[in-house]
Amino acid sequence: MRGVQSLASVGSLGLNVLRQDLPFPVCIAKESAIQGNRLWMRGFLASAGVLIAPHAKTTMSPQLLAMQLQDGVWGFTVATAQQLCVLRSFGMRRILIANQLIGRANVQYVYQELDCDPSLEVYALVDSPDSLAHILKWAPPKGAGCLALLVEVGADGGRTGCRNPESAIALAQKIASSGSRVRLGGIEAYESVFPSLDAGERLQRIERLLDQVIQVADHVGSAGWFKDSRPLLSAGGSEYFDRVAARLRTWADAGRATVLLRSGCYITQDNLAYARAYQTLKSRSPQMCPPGLNLTAALEVWAVVQSRPEPGLALLTAGKRDVSYDFEMPVPVRWFRPGTHVEAQPVHDGCRIRRLNDQHAFLEFPTECEFEVGDLVGLGISHPCTTFDKWSLIFMVDDNYEVRDGLTTYF
Repeated sequence: MRGVQSLASVGSLGLNVLRQDLPFPVCIAKESAIQGNRLWMRGFLASAGVLIAPHAKTTMSPQLLAMQLQDGVWGFTVATAQQLCVLRSFGMRRILIANQLIGRANVQYVYQELDCDPSLEVYALVDSPDSLAHILKWAPPKGAGCLALLVEVGADGGRTGCRNPESAIALAQKIASSGSRVRLGGIEAYESVFPSLDAGERLQRIERLLDQVIQVADHVGSAGWFKDSRPLLSAGGSEYFDRVAARLRTWADAGRATVLLRSGCYITQDNLAYARAYQTLKSRSPQMCPPGLNLTAALEVWAVVQSRPEPGLALLTAGKRDVSYDFEMPVPVRWFRPGTHVEAQPVHDGCRIRRLNDQHAFLEFPTECEFEVGDLVGLGISHPCTTFDKWSLIFMVDDNYEVRDGLTTYF
């Protein structure tokens, strides 16, 4: 690659991944897949009649967040005050912290931003009188800003969240009477907190959790504790957002609330975990899926075969430092032999990544195929979040692997 170039010029340099114009390993995002995923989500939201604040922690990329703004998102979701700080540097003005706001510096930073920018809206979660008291303890006593709080409804064995509707209602009442520095902005849950259950029982538990959100919202709305004319009902995973949209709209449709999804992985999707979840979603809710469109994997990490130490084994120049492995091993999806192939080829179904070291991937392959030192191999991923955070620069490519743009990330 030629010297140091500005990001704006990357697409004009004529770089191509398969010509090895970039150092390996390299992470790429396919432009056509991203554009198709954006269209799919816009169609889904229109069909479902809900809004989205995509979880920015997935990508932390200003270029991708700008695309989502163009698509008309309600705002963005973050998990930490540090992520909120990054989004503020990008100029974002509506941010939901899908987590408990804890820590003196974190609370005071959020209020500093609220007090300095009247156009800023920040929402955060609370799940107990103690978490509310913590915010009020560190909130400056005077100021123009008001932090909107969402009561988090949880489930036994899950993570944060009130464990029953009664405690959630009591907390909502406490927020409503806590003065001008906070207001009750809505009710929230995270539905994907039952990973150990089989699919049928998991869906039943999710439906019950969403029913509890509605139960709390109904009580709070009847009591007049919401300060906003259209409070939020929100839940936030990338697997069951069809059920969230369908169930929460039953309470919100009368104009009583805004239903807000928070899926972040859709924009790049993946080859494994979320690909399977998407196929299940399509089977479960075909009427909500835009016809003729699909969510498809955009991210690939390309590496080079560096060693063939044993029959049926190739070592690649990519490892735990380069590709996600928290859900499952990456999967080889395409390969290219310089000087032989004209375009990237599909990988034989029998090929698999057996394990990863920091900088090595162990690629096992059957006798029907053969890899040589110098061959290029593209790995598909499972879980976009933990691939994005390994790269400060990801190259946007077309379907021929010509570099069209660059995506920066800020973790």
